[in-house]
Amino acid sequence: MFNLSPYLTGLACDDCGQLWSPGPALLTCPSCGGLLDAKYDLDVIRQVLDLDSILKRKADVWRWKEFLPVHDEADMVRIGSGGSPLIRCRRLAHWAGVKELWVKYEGMQPTASLKDRSFAVAVSTAKRMGVRQAITYSSGNAAISLAAHAAHAGLTCLILVNAWADPAKLGVLNQFSWPIVKIDWTDFTEVESLLAKAVEELGVYSFVNFQNPWRHEAYQTYAFENWIDLDRQAPDHEIHPIGTGGGIFGSWKGWNALRSVGYTSRLPHLHGTQPAVASAVATAFDAGLREATPGGDPRNTIAEAIANNIPLGKGKRPLKVAYESGGSIQAISEEAIMEALYKLGEEGICAEPAGSTTVAAARQMVQHGIIKSSEVVVCTVTASGYKQPYVATARPMPTIHPTIDELKKVLQRNG
Repeated sequence: MFNLSPYLTGLACDDCGQLWSPGPALLTCPSCGGLLDAKYDLDVIRQVLDLDSILKRKADVWRWKEFLPVHDEADMVRIGSGGSPLIRCRRLAHWAGVKELWVKYEGMQPTASLKDRSFAVAVSTAKRMGVRQAITYSSGNAAISLAAHAAHAGLTCLILVNAWADPAKLGVLNQFSWPIVKIDWTDFTEVESLLAKAVEELGVYSFVNFQNPWRHEAYQTYAFENWIDLDRQAPDHEIHPIGTGGGIFGSWKGWNALRSVGYTSRLPHLHGTQPAVASAVATAFDAGLREATPGGDPRNTIAEAIANNIPLGKGKRPLKVAYESGGSIQAISEEAIMEALYKLGEEGICAEPAGSTTVAAARQMVQHGIIKSSEVVVCTVTASGYKQPYVATARPMPTIHPTIDELKKVLQRNG
């Protein structure tokens, strides 16, 4: 198995259940086209695991290497991914109406988003298998993260981004000198089709979440880190934005792994968020369906990092997590996204709009009786506000002469 982890048993298909050996040509199931998920021998892991030794390791994504596909330190791409802070937010808790609200803040990752956690593992695995040419599609965050990790690993990249991607993200992308192509699409299946043909005809390796079977693996570490930071306890609720659903799917896998190795007997309810103007998965959940159908216009939301008319795989994975965990999928209005963005700012947390949806969802679910006021909630804020620096409404910025009298006048007007 390309000398990957000794605990890795193969890649299992969600749909037909067939187990496959990993390889650089293997993305989705060769038999039925279903999505693949890495399987590990958790019984063996349980026997060798030593929590004290784990906690002595560097607090990055690789601290939890027993649960990840690459085990040899020499193969690990390390530019600081993982180990983000869990921040207790008392004012946000009061605003949302819960006992405790914690923010898992991914804005401090090396390229300022959760994608770094994901690409550290996916790029390391691909490099170990001999991959040399990478392609991905992204609203911007994943593109930047792949560009950085691929550069460090010595891979070459082709980056596809939304035609309407935020100029700030494109500016950062230009630092890495990879070819960048804007894609003007109306239905996300067009992008899926293009990626499949690029893999087949250009010989590149796709790093699109879920189409790539390794991208979601690192998101298991949300569960591991939150469990440690909450004094080895599970929260009552954990909330994740849904683009494709890698965060919520990977975290649920992590929580189940913790239970399997005997570290916890209690699991949180996991909830996903989508912008209401493009909420195919939330609509499917409300209807009790197991897969989504396309709906909404992703160009109409400020939460561009999670904007699509339907996630890859028809949203089956995040829906599965919501049902299994007793959670939900929440549609969040544009007004609520912005209100939560400013509320995060009042706590000193600089968030992109996609990340603020989780805080808005916490309040919304309290109001709807889904979350009790006595419960503990973790909101995953997936990226820094520097990803979309111009989304906040401009406030007056007076220009004055450097005198105390003029400064006093400004303060009086704004008092």
